[in-house]
Amino acid sequence: MTKELLHTDSLDDVVGAAPIRPVPEAGRLASRVHGGLAPLFVAERGLAWLMRATMFAAMIALGLLMAAQVFMRYVISAPFLGIEELAPLLALWVYFLGMAYCSRERDHIEGGMMTLVIQNPPTLLAIRLFGSIAALGAVLIFLWFAWDFTAFNYGLGRKSTYMRLPKVIWDLSMITGLTLMAFYGALQIVAETRALIALKGPRK
Repeated sequence: MTKELLHTDSLDDVVGAAPIRPVPEAGRLASRVHGGLAPLFVAERGLAWLMRATMFAAMIALGLLMAAQVFMRYVISAPFLGIEELAPLLALWVYFLGMAYCSRERDHIEGGMMTLVIQNPPTLLAIRLFGSIAALGAVLIFLWFAWDFTAFNYGLGRKSTYMRLPKVIWDLSMITGLTLMAFYGALQIVAETRALIALKGPRK
């Protein structure tokens, strides 16, 4: 669609060097960027499948809960207030797992202005590496605060009002999502560092 709007056969001259993903694309042979980590990536594919399955199940359950709440509230006039707690719970897990999966696929929203100004691949990659390091640092800070908040709620033994579920079930969505983001952020840094070394190395 983008190619059609720009009337170009290839976007390579428009966007410059393509961003490097933290994990290799399915079916693609190991490269100098992702090579040597095959066992890790095999385990990661299982983790990615679990993330997709969890998000799918949570989204289906969330939709069914919303339909059930509308039916109970407006058809039989007997709303179940527990749904008001379960819906945010499911939404939080979908949100934070989706955030982590977005990090895996490198599908974040980005302006891309840098690729229009900088044409030198090593310089562009170095800037992206700096951005990845800064992003990982921010994720680790948020993860520390999320862990502190979860520990606080766990220490108090807080429970939800109607379902009497431990509040840490909500909090663990943050811990899980941010931990996975940090994992993929670290893989991103490793891949970009390897790519930068390969670009600056001697060319044959």
